[in-house]
Amino acid sequence: MTLYEYEVRMLACQLKRLDQEFNAHMQAWTSRQIKATKGKKQEPYYKDFKKFFDYEKKEKEILGMSLIDEKIDDTAVDLLRKANN
Repeated sequence: MTLYEYEVRMLACQLKRLDQEFNAHMQAWTSRQIKATKGKKQEPYYKDFKKFFDYEKKEKEILGMSLIDEKIDDTAVDLLRKANN
């Protein structure tokens, strides 16, 4: 397995975990939305789901952390290329 393949698999694993986290938050959101209030007017604490759980933000964090996009030392890249040939 090359470094690139490993990174793609790790990225897929992180995105799968994000989807599981999203589902857990969505379930919590739906079960607590009616009960969660603030102030004397009994306004909902979270006006919309995105304030409760920002899926896009977390997805961008995961995709931004990928080693595929990071700058890797040229000597390390050369060594990896030699090792994989």
